[in-house]
Amino acid sequence: MGKAAKRKEQMRSRQGSREQRLWERRGAQRSADAMVAKLTLLDRSTSMWAEVLAAEAEYRGYVGDGKHSMASVERGINLIAEEGCEWAGIPMPLDGESLIIEPKYPFAKALSGKIGGTPSVHVCRDSDISETTFLRNSFWSWHYRATVDIWSDNGKIIWGVHKGTGRRSGFDLGTLGCADAWSLDTEFRAMATLRELVNHRKWRQYFLTGTFIETSKRSGVTYMFRRLKPTVAIGRKGEELRVLCCLCLHPIAYYAESRAGAMCPTDDVIAHLMLMRGDEALYWKRSNQHPAYTVEAAL
Repeated sequence: MGKAAKRKEQMRSRQGSREQRLWERRGAQRSADAMVAKLTLLDRSTSMWAEVLAAEAEYRGYVGDGKHSMASVERGINLIAEEGCEWAGIPMPLDGESLIIEPKYPFAKALSGKIGGTPSVHVCRDSDISETTFLRNSFWSWHYRATVDIWSDNGKIIWGVHKGTGRRSGFDLGTLGCADAWSLDTEFRAMATLRELVNHRKWRQYFLTGTFIETSKRSGVTYMFRRLKPTVAIGRKGEELRVLCCLCLHPIAYYAESRAGAMCPTDDVIAHLMLMRGDEALYWKRSNQHPAYTVEAAL
């Protein structure tokens, strides 16, 4: 190698070293800026959630009849559950709401009828029975989006919308009224648990939309898990997708005429997800299977 070539190689080496040092310096600066931005965002996020939880505590301290706050009722129920070694807790009673309790729940018998689990017992008498009144037919009405019953009363044909099925707005309003049963703290902790059970994309979808999708490796059925709505089971036949049914399951209890369960919304979603992964057949067996066109399916 000649003298000029050596000189050229040395200059190229120096230039490369200078650019490398500048790149490292700039890269370090960018990394530092990114870290500061993340920490600033984290501080804002933490303070935001702390502010929300503080407002929640203040709100639940004043909700009620003025004598007992919602927070004090929760503390009392939690103490009773701890003394009874009931890890699942006890459903929160709400004024004017009826709780439908899972029969296999350990305290179901003790709670039924005391916090709205079952109505009072009515003893039938001979005068209550009419041989001239009977149900003739029932069918689904797309117009009313409910089951219509037709019955005969002394030879007169009468029809009406089946009690318990109505328009979606009724369920939505009922769910809003039941939101006082949950606290933000429990919902935040449930979402943190869900984050450990699914990948980041699914958790991000759930955080933003209240929905994520997972396909069963056993059956190939795709499940759309939804907050405060039944899980949609989707089957595939070739390239065609079709809704098999909507699976509704509340492990402990739910509030009648609503989509609200006794557990916070994300805890219900976790229950659906874990049961589907652990025992898919039992998941279908324990769930109410609503056809896609019914109001209960919430599609």
